[in-house]
Amino acid sequence: MATGRSSFAKRQRDMAKKAKAAAKRERKLEKNDEFDELDDDVVEEETGPTLSNEEIMERVAELHRRYDDGQMDLDTFDELKADLMGQMVID
Repeated sequence: MATGRSSFAKRQRDMAKKAKAAAKRERKLEKNDEFDELDDDVVEEETGPTLSNEEIMERVAELHRRYDDGQMDLDTFDELKADLMGQMVID
């Protein structure tokens, strides 16, 4: 019995999928570089003095604005928002 071989078209589709995934990965890395400054602010806040709940909510509102404007992807938005919300003090 003969073994099945991939057709040329299937190999082309697979190569196109890999190229598309690589391009997507590159775009995500570029976006993450843009938001390093915002990430640094969050890290500094964790090690430095704590923010008041009002200041945290202002930063969350800023995150929402940046996400709505398309300046960050959902994963980055969720991660930064979770970091800020984790700093909230509940009385």
